[in-house]
Order: sequence, then structure tokens, then C-alpha cells
Amino acid sequence: MIFTSIPFFLFFISFAFLYYIFPLRFRWVWILASSLFFYMYGNPYSIIIIASIIFVTWFCALRMEKGPSEKVTPYFLFAIIINIALLVFFKYANFFTSTVFDLTNIVNTQVFHAGAPYSNPFILNVIAPLGLSYVTFQAIGYLIEIKRGNHKAEGNIGYLSTFLLFFPKIIAGPVERAHHILPQLKQYKPFNYDNISKGLKLIIWGLFKKLVIADRLSIYVDAVLDNAGHHSGTSISIAVIFYVFQMYADFSGYTDMALGISKVLGFDLLQNFNRPLLAKSITEFWRKWHISLSTWFADYFYTPIAISKRDWGIWSVVYAFFITFITLGFWHGANWTFVVFGALQGFILTIEFFTRKARKNMRKKIPPLLNNIIGTIFTVGYFALSLIFFRASSVKDSLIIIRRIFTIKGPVYIENPTIILFSLLGIFFLALIELKREYFDTLFNISTNRHWFIRNCYYCFLLLAILIAGVFDGGEFIYFQF
Repeated sequence: MIFTSIPFFLFFISFAFLYYIFPLRFRWVWILASSLFFYMYGNPYSIIIIASIIFVTWFCALRMEKGPSEKVTPYFLFAIIINIALLVFFKYANFFTSTVFDLTNIVNTQVFHAGAPYSNPFILNVIAPLGLSYVTFQAIGYLIEIKRGNHKAEGNIGYLSTFLLFFPKIIAGPVERAHHILPQLKQYKPFNYDNISKGLKLIIWGLFKKLVIADRLSIYVDAVLDNAGHHSGTSISIAVIFYVFQMYADFSGYTDMALGISKVLGFDLLQNFNRPLLAKSITEFWRKWHISLSTWFADYFYTPIAISKRDWGIWSVVYAFFITFITLGFWHGANWTFVVFGALQGFILTIEFFTRKARKNMRKKIPPLLNNIIGTIFTVGYFALSLIFFRASSVKDSLIIIRRIFTIKGPVYIENPTIILFSLLGIFFLALIELKREYFDTLFNISTNRHWFIRNCYYCFLLLAILIAGVFDGGEFIYFQF
């Protein structure tokens, strides 16, 4: 069920109505039942995999806490191995078998059909269950925190299941922490008008970003980048910049809706975005983009790696950067393009790490406004370049797109001027809101204006824009595939 679909809205309205009718102490049961229905709506059989992860995580966490200290590591390792093995199998089995097969072809090891075109007889064609990565990461984080002694194991498998399956976040995050959600599940949450109001406003803003901005931009982006060989470098450059805003509006729009849905129910999820396209460096960008995933990797991946190699001195940081971001890139999908995407992030972060003092001194000589503009342009430009690899189907296609940007001249592709106009208006409105919140948060309050009429006029405008300019056949959110 996609958040922007009619079936989801019918589901959510029915769910929320019954949620506030249920006795307070049993509402988590209704959340769990509804989350199971939501998850099984598209593919009922995928719940078997998720249920296996939940049971192993719950059982091993209890044994880690209740058993003798020497039993902690075996149970911990077993649970981690099971979680990672399921993730790797369902998400990367096809990639690994294809890569091994391709390597045998490269070295001319004619194992299968000598002298004939090769076809891989070992391709498995497995499909990863939706949200598998997010459930796995949250389960692993939960286990690590118990091992570190920062969290008690949850004895009630129902609560743990609700934490991992909570439907607003199960498909594309945020990557939640057990210590943040589990206590909320056990709190009494009476009907609260302010929560309902704030939640609905977040849902409307998320819908606007998805339907009016992201899905509108995707029309031009798909038309150009899916047929890059037929377009000029200028058209491709515009499509690449559009894709940055499409990606941001799409993913942050989903997050706003997830936070809004949760807020209606009285739950607070982790913030996932903090105006990353206004970052002055890639380092700052990754503190503002997909925050829950970035901090997860920082806590459970980057820091342990850097500490384990501390004898390397400053190079331990470089090593940790590259390993972390290559892994983070590969997490996005079983394709070498994602590995390159991650490596590009690790590369620029390393450059920024070694030049941080020089850049600090340089900033002192440049007016703050100019420094902010230069930093933001560089950050968005570099991210746009790396997203070419993120979106392309192969590294070869990515390099072709980059080459055409700098070598192929020609007219700008404009099949429908209205699409370009609405796309530019969407970007302008989004930039205006982001700039206002970043630099003038206390001025010109509209969405939070103390006057009821002004506040509601703003949200009526968003609703009208969704109805008039929204693209209702734009498909699922980009990050649903990860």
C-alpha cells in the first residue's frame, strides 16, 4: 500500500478511528494487527521472513540478558548472522551469482556452454521482502545496544514485533531505535487535538512534496535520463539537477507523511531530514540527509571500524570513511553503481577531512553570504554528479551520461512547456520554504501563524495545489525499492 493511494487512506482512516476506541492498554495490539495487515497487503508470504527475524532477535536478546556472560557472544553472533544472512540472500543473491558468472566469462573459463552465448543457470531471481533492510537494521541495532548494556531485552515479543513492524516506518524508515519507540508503545496515549492537527499538517506537506514536486519532476527526469543517448548535454544537466530535487522531495515527503501518521497516533519518530540541500559541505550534508540511517552507520559501523584501526592514526578515519560509505552505497542495491556512489561519498569526505583547516581559514576571508552560496552550490553539484551513478542501471551508462553532459551540444528538450513550468515552480516553492526555515524561522510564520485564518489558508493552498497540479499516477516512493 502506497501512502498516496486511496486504499491506504481508507485503511488509515479506519485504523485511526478504531485506534482511539480501543482501550489504552491494548492499543499496541491494534497497531500490531494493522501493521501486519499493511505489510501483508501486497505479498502475504513475505511476512514469514520478517517473522523469522523477529523471533530470532527476540529469543537471542533474552538469552543474552538472562544467560551466563559467556553465552552472550554466541547468541549475539547467531542473531546477527541470521539477520545479515537473510538480508544478503534476499537482496544480493542475484548480484553475487551474476558477478561470479561474469568473472568466469572474463577469464574464458568455458564451464557451461563452450562456444555458445553464455546464460547464467544459477540466477535465483529471489525478490527481497519490502522493508527488509529497515527491519534488519533496527533488529541489529537493538541487539548491539543490549550487548553494550544500554538497553534491556524486551520480554514481550508482541511489543518487539510492534516496534519492528510499525507500519508508518516499515517500508522506508526512519531507522528507529528500540529505546525511542518501545517506551512510547507502553505509554498511555489519550486523544490529543494538537497531535492530530500537527500530524495532518505533516501529511499534507508530505503529499505536496511527493505529488506536486517529486512526481512532476520525474516526468522530465525519466524522459531525458531514460533516453540519454538522444538528448543534449544541457537537457541532461537539467534532468540531473531536477533529479536531486525529485529525490529530496520524494524521500522527505515520505518521511513527513510517516512522521505525520505517527503523530496522529501520538508517536514521535526520529527526524530524517534537516534541509540537506542547504548544507555547505558534503560532511554537513550527510548530517542532514537520511539522518536516522547516517547515525545508525556512524554508531554501529564507522565508529567501531575507526576504533579498531586507531593504531593507523589519521588513516583510520579515511579507512572508516571508505568502508562505511561503500557499504552504505551497496546497501541501496545490488549494483556496482551503488558501490561507486558510496565510494564517491567516501572520497569527498576524505578530501574535506584533510582540508578542514585550510577551508576554515579560507572562509574567514570570504563574506559569509558568498561562502554559504559557494558551499551550497558545490554540495548540491557534487551530490547531483554522484546521483547519476545512483540512478543509472550500470556504471557504463553513468559514464555515458557524464560524457554527454560535457561533449554533446544541442537544444533543450521541451516537449511540454507546462511540465517545465510546474517543475520550476515546485522547486522554487520548496527552496523558498527551506530557506525561510533555515535562515528566517521566526519571521513570516504562515504554517504556524497565531491567526487561525492564515494557518488554514496556507494548508488550503497546499490541498488545492495537490488537487490541481498533483501527479496521481506517479507510482511508489523511490526509497521503497531499498
